[in-house]
Amino acid sequence: MSQSSNPIRFGLNPRGFTEYEGIVAVCRAAEAAGFEAVAFSDRPPETNFEGWTLATAVATATERVTVTHSTLNVPYRYPALLAKMAASLDVIAGGGRVRLTLGAAAQEDHATSFGIPWGAPGERVDGLIDTIAILRGLWANDSFTYEGKRYSVNEAVVNPRPSGGSLPIFIGALRPRMLRLVGTAADGWLKNGGWPTSPDAYAQLQEQVDRGAEQAGRDPATIRRVVNCNAYVGDADPNSALAPTLGAAGGLLGTPDQIFEIIEAHREAGVDTFHVQFANDIIHEQLPAFGEQIIAKMT
Repeated sequence: MSQSSNPIRFGLNPRGFTEYEGIVAVCRAAEAAGFEAVAFSDRPPETNFEGWTLATAVATATERVTVTHSTLNVPYRYPALLAKMAASLDVIAGGGRVRLTLGAAAQEDHATSFGIPWGAPGERVDGLIDTIAILRGLWANDSFTYEGKRYSVNEAVVNPRPSGGSLPIFIGALRPRMLRLVGTAADGWLKNGGWPTSPDAYAQLQEQVDRGAEQAGRDPATIRRVVNCNAYVGDADPNSALAPTLGAAGGLLGTPDQIFEIIEAHREAGVDTFHVQFANDIIHEQLPAFGEQIIAKMT
């Protein structure tokens, strides 16, 4: 097992907002509280703002926070167009504020209801592999040709290119082939399925990531490790303050000392980034409290 060499970071998962002004206010508050990123949902049939449009709008309405998703589902956008979209937003946002967290998608009805081609799990993973190759090839070259199993490009051109030459690519993954792909090809891993059942269970999953990295000749410790979770900081019983929201119940819940213990246990298992979700009725009180009592003391 490799413990990440990266510093601890915190992101926010804003969920359940149906008014644009409300979600912008929350993202600005997260930025002010010291959160490094905001991550949006990308499930088009659900009652929410379209994930890429929202990320673009929030990037232009904030100053420093990174915009990403959990996860941006590959079947919904052709890779070359996504490369152009991401590069354009990077330039518009001032550089260094866009992170692609890609997934192969898991909800078949979400795609088919919109008329989007689906495919077997292995085919969708092939499509993700093609997408990563196309994104990086287009960002690195004046023109790029690639023949993949699911996606191809022929002398494709993306201008402007990202201001830093490329963009970080994370992968949302849970199953062995996807975990190994993280190690082989990604800059970071978002554990799908919410909060780990235990630090040991998480460590077992990340062994697959490490194995993929080692096979590719990469240092596993350089790959960022992200988990989604609930959050609540305070003396009250967190179960009375919020209902479980992201997969299995659990997360960064309790007094500051309790939260520091939880962070340390998962840090030892390999986690270096926590993307949290607060109950919306207390989010405006929780964001500054979490920033002052947790983030400011950890970063």
